[in-house]
Amino acid sequence: MKTIKAKKSLGQNFLNSQTVLNKIIQVADIKELDVILEIGPGTGNLTEKLLQTNAKVVAIEKDERLNNLLKDKFKDFSNFKIVIGDIREYYTLFLKENKTQFKIVANIPYYLSSFLLRMIFDNFPKPEKVILMVQKELAERITLKNSKNNKLAMFVSLFFETQYVLIVKKESFSPIPKVDSAIICLTKKPNTYDLNFIKKFEKVINAGFQQPRKMAISNLKHYYQEDIDFKSIFTKLKIDLKSRSEAIDFDTWMKLIDLI
Repeated sequence: MKTIKAKKSLGQNFLNSQTVLNKIIQVADIKELDVILEIGPGTGNLTEKLLQTNAKVVAIEKDERLNNLLKDKFKDFSNFKIVIGDIREYYTLFLKENKTQFKIVANIPYYLSSFLLRMIFDNFPKPEKVILMVQKELAERITLKNSKNNKLAMFVSLFFETQYVLIVKKESFSPIPKVDSAIICLTKKPNTYDLNFIKKFEKVINAGFQQPRKMAISNLKHYYQEDIDFKSIFTKLKIDLKSRSEAIDFDTWMKLIDLI
């Protein structure tokens, strides 16, 4: 089979570790006939294991060089579909075409991670599960409860339970990246929110985290510039008036949003 050299311009690092690949399959909890959107299949190492579960796999790959390689490699799998394109353009089309619950599995370039999470937040329906390989530092920011809060973690936590699954050493990839990665698992919460609440949530969180080094109450007062008694709200919720946004946990932010 023709060897494909990773493209630096696309941030490609192909995952080779069988242990890590098997862990992704385990965490994804794939059932027969599940629909899996795989973002960035690369040379198909993970794709092969996904297909062996008898799930329907739709793989979106930006690198046109991989089209024929993947089609040839998986020509005997009727449950495989390859789409050559950019996930940033394809995702809404996938949501329109897919009428059932689905899961996302992605080993994507680091530069796409935050964008992808935001894209999932902005669109409906939400995937049942999201298994992502991301930079270790980002994984910690999103999932670790004892770390400082941040805007991205807030957006993710509105719809998903988060789990830090496994550190993946940089040597597990070819070519070897500069930093370690980590697998995270996002599982959709049963909660549903109407559009008005989601818009309010975005407004408050964008305001609160506008200048992270400032006190949360100062950020909110500056953004709203309305006759809202934030001091009373903070006092009622027992939030220190000098707290920065990063020190306020998700559940407290949700209560705060309800009272604004």
